[in-house]
Amino acid sequence: MTNRLFKILTVVMIVVTSGCASYSISEQQMTDYVSNNLSANQSIDVEGLVKAEIGLNDVEIRIGRADADRISVFANTNALVEVMNGTELDLDLAMEFSAIPYYEKETGEVFIKSVRLEQFDDKSNTLPSALTPLLKPAVSVVGDVLSQYPVYQLDNSKFEQALLKSAQPNLVIKNNKLVIEL
Repeated sequence: MTNRLFKILTVVMIVVTSGCASYSISEQQMTDYVSNNLSANQSIDVEGLVKAEIGLNDVEIRIGRADADRISVFANTNALVEVMNGTELDLDLAMEFSAIPYYEKETGEVFIKSVRLEQFDDKSNTLPSALTPLLKPAVSVVGDVLSQYPVYQLDNSKFEQALLKSAQPNLVIKNNKLVIEL
């Protein structure tokens, strides 16, 4: 009963103090959060055909631009790839993933799910076209790794965010922002 009363009082305080019970997360805020908090370096082995060491650099997030309910994650990647015949390639890849964001109410974190590899390009122009079909599954694994870590977290030290977190709000995309609202 006390917990429920606290939540009701929290909602009332949010509405009174902010005039609107929501918090918007911009593309830049998400990009900064991911850049500062996520290290997605992966070792990948695709059935003995291709081995790759992949590390993400220069991550950029776009919200609701390509698809109204998805975010896009752009990343540049350095990959050291070894093909089954022993050939090693040092690749500079540009990747784009899209995903559906969701809010984990217990922790106040935003995660992504249903991650799709939309495209990847070899900026170094050293990837033989015959290897592209083998490398795509390896690159897709990076998207799976991205879905295991939060792409944003409400800050408990900031009053408005702490109150929203305790009220267990919902997540929506509006005007190229993630909006956490009651």
